[in-house]
Amino acid sequence: MKRLEGKVAIVTGSARGIGKAIALRFAAEGALVMGVDVLADLGEQTAREVVAAGGRMRFLAGDVSAESDVRRIVKSVLDEHGQIDILVNNAGVQKEAKITDVTVADFYAVVNVNLLGAVLFCREVLPGMVARKSGAIVNMSSVLGWVADPLLPVYGATKAGLLGLTRNIAITYGPDGIRCNAICPGDVDTELNQVYFEAHPDPAEFRGRVEREYPMRRIASTDEVAKAAVFLASDDASFVSGGHLLVDGAILSRIYEL
Repeated sequence: MKRLEGKVAIVTGSARGIGKAIALRFAAEGALVMGVDVLADLGEQTAREVVAAGGRMRFLAGDVSAESDVRRIVKSVLDEHGQIDILVNNAGVQKEAKITDVTVADFYAVVNVNLLGAVLFCREVLPGMVARKSGAIVNMSSVLGWVADPLLPVYGATKAGLLGLTRNIAITYGPDGIRCNAICPGDVDTELNQVYFEAHPDPAEFRGRVEREYPMRRIASTDEVAKAAVFLASDDASFVSGGHLLVDGAILSRIYEL
């Protein structure tokens, strides 16, 4: 039996990158995937790819930072399917700047998507999970929830915030049969990471330097992160809650290279 057979899963940020990979993996494992993104054309394209591969997916355009959109999306899924078994808070943005150059507008742009969006979806999804005494939430944090990058102070702060949110939900709703975990990827081969590379004078040289920092001498693929999400969302992780899973190629295990 497929590991997510019969489950209804919301995956935010599903149009591309890690979210798209999660949608594809979840559908392959039997879940009915409800994808959410502001990128409507790419989101619909992801849904078509899932269906072409034999899976089930519906795309719902919306802004995770807009309370009305989140309520509309969750209500739509519940009205149509009666349950939400899995929530993956994956939507994320970043703005590169040292803390002295961060604008208020950029601060809210990052916080509202990365952290507020996860809070809003958890708030709307949890009552139904509590009523059914079952549910799994996966929050996409980052190694930058633990360590720092000089150009990503607000992004790192939101990823640390997601770790705190993960623990809070795990202890608050564990008695109701709900698990909540976080994934902390290192660098992943996504469009978002490419934007980060391109913020440097020589993007190819900088990417190579980043890859050499990893003991595995490469960055992760989106599918490698998606496989971790499948595990945490499935019954294979039935006693795993309140924690974080590093998908970082061992980069946090080192201090420096001799």
